[in-house]
Amino acid sequence: MNKPTVEGADPVDALDIARIGQLPLFDGLNRESRDALLEPALTQSLPAGSEVLRQGDAPDHLHVLLDGVVELVGQDGAGNEVVVEVVQPVDCFILAAVVTDAPYLMSARALEPCRLLLIPARHLRHTLLREPPLALALMSAMARHYRGMVRQIKDLKLRTSAERIASFLVQLAHEQRGTGQIHLPYPKRVLAERMGITPEHLSRAFAQLRDRGVHMRGSRIVIDDVDTLAAYSRVDTVLDSMERELRIPGTKP
Repeated sequence: MNKPTVEGADPVDALDIARIGQLPLFDGLNRESRDALLEPALTQSLPAGSEVLRQGDAPDHLHVLLDGVVELVGQDGAGNEVVVEVVQPVDCFILAAVVTDAPYLMSARALEPCRLLLIPARHLRHTLLREPPLALALMSAMARHYRGMVRQIKDLKLRTSAERIASFLVQLAHEQRGTGQIHLPYPKRVLAERMGITPEHLSRAFAQLRDRGVHMRGSRIVIDDVDTLAAYSRVDTVLDSMERELRIPGTKP
C-alpha cells in the first residue's frame, strides 16, 4: 500500500464545497471564513486498498471523506489489527489528533475508491484560534465521535453477537428507506471486525438470525419483519441513536 501524497491532488471546486456543506463542521462559518479555511485545501482520489494515514504518524491534514468508504484500523505491537470504525461520506475522521497535534491512534484505509478533502492541520489549528464558530463546531464534532465510541463499547458489553448484528441490520433498514430489503455497505470481514467478532462468529450469528426472519443472499439481506428484529435486538434510543448533527446548545441550528 502506498501512502498518498499531496502531489497529484486537485484544487477544491464548487461541487466539493457543496458536498462539504453537508458537514455541520462548516455551516457555522460565514462564507469569508469558510473560504479562508478551505483556501489551502486539496482533494484527492484514491483507489481501493490505499493507505490514507498511518497509526503513530503526526497528523498533517484533516481528512474529510467526500465519496467512498474508509476503515479505521487499530494495530498492536505484534502487527495484529482490528477494524475500530467504518467512515462513510460526508464525514471527517480522527479529528482529535489533528486538533491536538497528537499521533494518530489508528490507521485509515480506503475500502473502495474514494475522494478526500485535505485541510492542512496547522492551517486548521491556526484558523481555530481566530474563529470561535469553528471552535464550537469542532467541539460538537468531537463530542459526536466520542459518544459514538461510547455507544460502540456499550453495544459490545451489553449485547450478544447476534443481537449486535440484528441491531446493525435494523439501523441499515431504516437508513435504506425502512424496507426489509437491504444491502451490506461493506464486506462481511469488515462487518465482523467492526462488531468485535471473528468471521466464523459472524456466520453463526446470521445462522441464529434465520430463525428471526433474516435471510442472507450475498451482500443482499431480506428481513421478514423489521419491528420483530428490532424487538429481538433490544433497540434502545439512548444506545442506538447517532447524532450526526450534534450541536452545543445555543449555537447555529
